[in-house]
Amino acid sequence: MSVGVSGRFTAGLRQAGREIATGARGIAMLTFGKPEGARAFTNDIGATRRSFVTALIALPIFVMFHFLDWAAGAGPVEVPHAMALDLLAFPISWAGFALISIPLLRTLGVATLWPRYISAWNWSNVAQYVLLFLTSLPVVLHAPPIVSETSALVGYGWALWLEWFTTRLVLNLPPTSAALLVAVDVGFSAAISLLTLIPLQSLSIG
Repeated sequence: MSVGVSGRFTAGLRQAGREIATGARGIAMLTFGKPEGARAFTNDIGATRRSFVTALIALPIFVMFHFLDWAAGAGPVEVPHAMALDLLAFPISWAGFALISIPLLRTLGVATLWPRYISAWNWSNVAQYVLLFLTSLPVVLHAPPIVSETSALVGYGWALWLEWFTTRLVLNLPPTSAALLVAVDVGFSAAISLLTLIPLQSLSIG
């Protein structure tokens, strides 16, 4: 029995490793504008569930990105409290949009492609965090404002474009429909982030 369990566990790890390698390779290709990267993402619901491991991959980058903001003087006064709220908002925002996207894709007529879309979306989140983190480094390195601001604009623009490009390819949607999904994602994330500021504001008033 123990041998069988061990064998299944090892096989599961190998499968997860293959899927992570495939997903990382696919999103890397998409990041640099190669549409064939979309082939890495299948419509397998099991693979989609396992692709949520990307949230664990992105979490350290998420934390480092916030520390970069705080190092640059853009952080809140009560850092531990703010960090706790951000860590709470992180999974809510990630899982929340995955659920919100179900009726959205149904409205767009591509509901059957939800597993493929979420797999690709999960990996695009990782790539977006990497892009935003790297393009924030000039601020920490005290680069001239024109360099820091240009780098930040490039990072945000590239990240938004990547999500739009990935969405359009994996769902075979027209540009405007893909843009709608990106806009809902950005709006939902912004709303969750704004909610985390409410306790801090009420504390400062008191």
